[in-house]
Amino acid sequence: MESKDTDQLRGKPVVFYDGTCGFCQASVQLVLKYNGRRDLYFAPLQSEAFAAIVPAAQRPEPLPDSVVFYEHGQVYTESEAVLRIARHLDFPVRALYYFRFIPLSFRNILYRFIARHRYKIAGREDACLLPSPADRARFVA
Repeated sequence: MESKDTDQLRGKPVVFYDGTCGFCQASVQLVLKYNGRRDLYFAPLQSEAFAAIVPAAQRPEPLPDSVVFYEHGQVYTESEAVLRIARHLDFPVRALYYFRFIPLSFRNILYRFIARHRYKIAGREDACLLPSPADRARFVA
């Protein structure tokens, strides 16, 4: 099911996040704060937007439950998603991108540890965050 909103996101970088995770929502707030170019868009993984935007052949199985980044027709998960998102951010957060020189297997071990404990770190939310009026156009449900 495609909507006008998801159709407008074709070719734009989209961050899909766990809408019920406090840690993920705090991360989205950090990305909003440091994405001065305002070129990133957001949608909860639990929304229909993921199925509408990411082609079925590219959807990871099983679907990660924390973050997926879709850019230039490619799907990125785990630490690679985080580092690709960091490239869109302003200094000092953009510096995280240089962690790409650490081997992927080690980065993903750390990522999976944090992802596994994210509810303990920041709790669980009953609903997705409400973006500010200025950021509302960058969110798709």
